[in-house]
Amino acid sequence: MSRLLLSAAGLLLLSSSSFAAPAHTVKAAAKPAAIICPVTGEKIASVKDAIGSSVYKGKKYYFCCSSCKPAFDASPAKYVKTAAVR
Repeated sequence: MSRLLLSAAGLLLLSSSSFAAPAHTVKAAAKPAAIICPVTGEKIASVKDAIGSSVYKGKKYYFCCSSCKPAFDASPAKYVKTAAVR
């Protein structure tokens, strides 16, 4: 009788462990891409910290200070050429 109980307990443990996801399948959260001002090249901590934004050819650009947006808006092609792909 005790062998039967031990066997049943062992099967229960083995079957319950098969439902747990293996550790290697858990993915870490992706790191967000850096936001960089196209005018100065300065890093911006987050979209909330950006001082304005502009859209040029379907892509949104964020600025580090209030003087960068008007400079970009006056000549966006100039700054997009020097901006790294983000």
